[in-house]
Amino acid sequence: MEEQEALQALPGSCLPDYQIFSLKVTRSATIEVRRVLYTVPSRLVGENLQIRLYHDKLEGYVGQSLALSLPRVYPKPGESRARRIDYRHVIRALAAKPQAFRYSQLRDDLLPNDTYKQLWKLVDELLPKRESCKWIVTALRLAYEYDSETELGEQLLEAALQGNLPNIKDLQEQFLRRGGAIDHTSTPQHDLSGYDDLLPLGKVPQQLAYPEVSL
Repeated sequence: MEEQEALQALPGSCLPDYQIFSLKVTRSATIEVRRVLYTVPSRLVGENLQIRLYHDKLEGYVGQSLALSLPRVYPKPGESRARRIDYRHVIRALAAKPQAFRYSQLRDDLLPNDTYKQLWKLVDELLPKRESCKWIVTALRLAYEYDSETELGEQLLEAALQGNLPNIKDLQEQFLRRGGAIDHTSTPQHDLSGYDDLLPLGKVPQQLAYPEVSL
C-alpha cells in the first residue's frame, strides 16, 4: 500500500511510435521507404506525402488528410531491398499503356499470385506479343474492377491450360453482363510517361506504340 501511494500519475502524452518521412510520389506511382519500394494509388502521383512509418504499417498523409495505409514490408534475411507492389494501385493507368507491362521491371510483382503468373506464361505462348499484353492487363483490370481476382484467375487459367482463351471483347462482355459498365471516371488519369521509367533502356523499339485498351 505504501508503494501504491507513492506512485505518480502516468504522463498525459508519450513519444510517437513512428518515424516521419517526407516523400514525393514518383511518376510510376511508387515511393521508397527504408529501402523498400511500395506502389501507391495512382491518383497520388506527384503528391508530397508525409509518411508515418510504424513497425507494422505505414500511413501517408496529404496535408492533414490520411491518403493511404499499407502494411510495412521488411527485406528478407540476406537481402538489402524489398518491394510491395499492388497491381490495383496502377492497373487503370497501365490499361492505357498495356505494352509497358512486358518490359516493366515490376512485371512479375504486378501479377498478384502464382495463378496469374502461370496464366501470363501460357497467354504469352498462345497469343501474339502485343495481344498477350493487352489480354493480361484487361484480365487484371476486370479482376480489380469486379473484385473477382481469385474466381477470374482460376477460370482463365483453366481455359488457358485447355488452349481455349476467350478474346478480350468476350471477356469484357462477360463481366459487363454481370453488373453494368466499368467506371472510367472515378480516378483522374495521371501522366503515363512515368511508366517508361520502369522500362530498361534499349528494350522498347522507337516505333512501339502504347494503344489504350477500351474497357
